[in-house]
Amino acid sequence: MGFKIFEKNRMVIGAAIVCCLIMVIFPEITATASKEAINLWLNSVVPVLLPFFIAANFLKNTGIVSRISPTIYPFAMGMLSGYPMGARIAGDYYLSGYLSREQLYQVLSYSMITGPAFLIGTVGHEFLGSHQLGIVLAVSHYAGALINRVFYGKAGEKTRRKENRFRTGAVRSQGYYEIFTDAILDSFRSVAVILAYIIIFMIAVDLIQFSGLLKLAPTAEASALLKGILEMTVGCNSLRMCQCSGLVKLTLAAFIVTFGGLSVMGQSMSMLRGCGVSFRRLLLMKLTQALVSAIIAFSVGAFVV
Repeated sequence: MGFKIFEKNRMVIGAAIVCCLIMVIFPEITATASKEAINLWLNSVVPVLLPFFIAANFLKNTGIVSRISPTIYPFAMGMLSGYPMGARIAGDYYLSGYLSREQLYQVLSYSMITGPAFLIGTVGHEFLGSHQLGIVLAVSHYAGALINRVFYGKAGEKTRRKENRFRTGAVRSQGYYEIFTDAILDSFRSVAVILAYIIIFMIAVDLIQFSGLLKLAPTAEASALLKGILEMTVGCNSLRMCQCSGLVKLTLAAFIVTFGGLSVMGQSMSMLRGCGVSFRRLLLMKLTQALVSAIIAFSVGAFVV
């Protein structure tokens, strides 16, 4: 066990050193990708997520959400604000004792979703060029999430309770101004973590593209899929360049958006810090959810396109 941990640490440190060297060798690519990532973060992530993070943190610290079902609230917040809000809310419920470990996995299996504005407006209207396809994409995305729940067990036991019900005592020991200030600070920390992941994976996509490895992909559709596995938005945007039918674009978009890319996976894992969630199990959840959503999108889209 000790040898495996040592080897794992060596691999992580080695990867970090390689990344630093690449950034030094290719400063132009690093700078360009970072600017694109910051622009995406400022224009898409902050306006959507920051208000919801502040509101969610404030409600959590006042104890109000203790009265909301932990099986519904993460899904609702994920639908309203997008990745990685569902993971954040589910993790808060677990850390506060309202969910067991298995219940947490079940809630994550359907609450790690994105918002309809991104699905219909950005991906559907802008990337796929069809508002109607955006609606089909949204339906398949949410239906796939709910069906995915079936694959990951039943709630079974009643939700656990602890004395610190989302810090219900915070209101008595702190004023609402202090609670609100804490919510703002914690929210900025969360969106900063998201920015870091977006920058890292934007740089990775640009470096892979610069290296010419994507040219090895047999088709433009395969190239877009590979980009989407790393960074969701980049992959979906690449579908605009594909010459395939609208149905194929819709199916690929459903898979990419629902899987979320490794960037979203990293963001979700950071939101679940302290919950002991397995990356492999989370990855499996997103893969099954993406496959189900893609199948639904193809089936429904065949009657629309």
